[in-house]
Amino acid sequence: MIIVEGWIKFADGEIARVKTPAMQAVSETLKEDGCLHYCMAIDIDDPNLIRISERWRDEEALAAHFTAPHMVEFGKLLASVKRESADVRAYSAEEVRRLM
Repeated sequence: MIIVEGWIKFADGEIARVKTPAMQAVSETLKEDGCLHYCMAIDIDDPNLIRISERWRDEEALAAHFTAPHMVEFGKLLASVKRESADVRAYSAEEVRRLM
């Protein structure tokens, strides 16, 4: 399993350009083969920060995700908005156990 976790900090006002397309990207991504969980959420403490949480069956599913038409379009949008910083990382999860 691959876990993706991170955040993107947008410049003031830019999140308004991202919100609806992000909701559409999430909706389409959840239909992808190998997608176990996919979520983007605005941070409750910072309205310019989006938190990202994903789980993928394997590397192949994650790689296919980046080439999906909806993600290619969303990627173009992300390249056009002003971002202050970002930190998104992928982790290999060899052992998984439920905490709650």
